[in-house]
Amino acid sequence: MRRQRGRELGEGSSMSWKEQRNLREKERRMRMKHLFFTLSSHVSPTHRLPVPQLIDHSASYMMQLKEKVNTLREKKKTLLGEVGNLPEGSSFILPKLSICSRGSIIKMNLIMDLNMKRVMLHELVSVFEEEGAQVMSANLQNLNDRINYTVTAQAIICRIGIDPSRIEERLRDIIF
Repeated sequence: MRRQRGRELGEGSSMSWKEQRNLREKERRMRMKHLFFTLSSHVSPTHRLPVPQLIDHSASYMMQLKEKVNTLREKKKTLLGEVGNLPEGSSFILPKLSICSRGSIIKMNLIMDLNMKRVMLHELVSVFEEEGAQVMSANLQNLNDRINYTVTAQAIICRIGIDPSRIEERLRDIIF
């Protein structure tokens, strides 16, 4: 059999060792190019960076994400620690009431345990209406062992407004 440019005649499409190495290197470069393109789209989707800058930017981006994850884990531990400080026999958390007011709109969020005193949604709505607010939405959600009340209201007369401290005081009287 004769050889013709690194190929043996009669063996069909077999490539020489050098051609196989070149083909593998070309495939590796294409794979790396694709990986860098994917990395670039995650790190800086607005513009393409040269590879060295992309790697530096990616490393700093990963460090920022790691710090963010650590701070969120710490925050989670502190929040769970507040709930975890309850005596062993009790599985409920104290009611959490939060009231936010912006201009003439006031929003109330109340989270209670199912084992606690039942509060009817219409009682919460009537407090808002008696204080001069028009209720825009009122929701009640049962989430596992908790009940979440959400009420959003707007002052009937914007110039007079709503007194959030008075509403909070009356809501606390109903809850406790």
